[in-house]
Parts: sequence; structure tokens; C-alpha cells
Amino acid sequence: MPDRASIALACTNSSERASLTEWLSSSGYHPIAQPDLSRLDDDLQINAIEALIADMALLPREDDVRNLVRRLGNNRPLLVLGDASRLSAPTRSDLSVIARPFTSDELLLLVGLALAEGRPARRYARRHVEPIPATAQGMAVTIREASPGGVGLEVSGPRQAALPPYFNLRIPEFGVHVLVKRAWVVPVRPDLMRCGGSVEGDLNGATRAWAEFAREAPAPVASVKRRFAI
Repeated sequence: MPDRASIALACTNSSERASLTEWLSSSGYHPIAQPDLSRLDDDLQINAIEALIADMALLPREDDVRNLVRRLGNNRPLLVLGDASRLSAPTRSDLSVIARPFTSDELLLLVGLALAEGRPARRYARRHVEPIPATAQGMAVTIREASPGGVGLEVSGPRQAALPPYFNLRIPEFGVHVLVKRAWVVPVRPDLMRCGGSVEGDLNGATRAWAEFAREAPAPVASVKRRFAI
């Protein structure tokens, strides 16, 4: 990522737009803020935009979201502000959601992850799971996301070691042992790093298949409450 990655921002609320612009700028990005999407094509050509943050209020129909994804292209991520629950799972897998209310840390983390991954070229949508302890190449990690084809995890502590391009992941509680191909690594804080990769297959010693674990691993309590309106 360049030192000053250009991030387009389309947000209808002027005060929120100002806050987002300040957060992005202070974190080393070059924000290009507009109240709507009317100048997006010009910004894409003139400013070499690397990502777009857009208010869901500017995308009233699912077709608007799909068309916007096509305009951005394969490696320019889309992040939407607001509630994207009305979108279908295939559409949601092509973007990142910044649900309100959010903090500057949450916003900047999602921007960093989106830029690290490019627009997600996933066969499966992300699925957030309850924090699950595991080891990656013998190092303690925490599983945060799981899908039939991939995994997202966190590495914490004052001395974080970078994971190699391929690493063994063990989840003793569930009998899982798989080979993971690292796709991205993003520092979140001095004591926290996030990493994601594709699961290449089960390894010797596994008593449970990754696909089964990814399908049945417990979802966060907050997600269950939203789903069943508890």
C-alpha cells in the first residue's frame, strides 16, 4: 500500500463525513470526501482511488450496490456505512460493512483489512465465530472467522511473530488440524495483529474436518441475538 493511499468517501452526513476525513487523514491516508457518488468516475480516473467508503443511504437498491462493485473493479474494495442486512449473502461477500455506531479504531481496522485483501475474491462469505483458542505454527492465536475455504485469526501479545506463507493451524478444542495459506496480515495495535488465509486441507492428526468445524462453530452471541431477535 502506498504511503498515502487515496480513499474515496461518499457520506451524506456532513459531520460524520468530517470525522471520517480527519480519522483517515491522521492515519496516513488521502481521503477524497464527497456528499454523494456523482463525482466517483472522475475521482477514479484523476485520483487513482484505491478504496471507496460509501453510505448505504446512497445505495437504496441491491442493484445499486452490484453496479458500484462492478464500477470499482476487481481489486478496489468497497466498504459500506450502515446496515447491510437487506443485501443477499453473495452481494455482502463482495464488500465490507462498517455498522453504526463505530469507532475510529474499528473503521481504520476495516479499511486496513480491505486494502490488504483487495476486493474479497472469496468462494464463501465471511462467518464470524466466537473467539476460539488455537495455535498457528505453535504460536497461540484466536480464531475469529471461519468459512469452508478460509480462516481469520488474531495474534496478540507484546512480541508477535509473523506467520509464514504456509502454516499449520490446530484447534485442540474441536480436533481440527489444517494447512493454511496466508493471504494477508494487518497490524491493529502494537500488541495485536490480524491475519487471514485460505484453508488448503486437513492434516494428519485431525479428528474433525475443517468444513464441518466452519459450518458448526458457535457464532458470537450478538449475531445470534440479531438473527433471532432475542
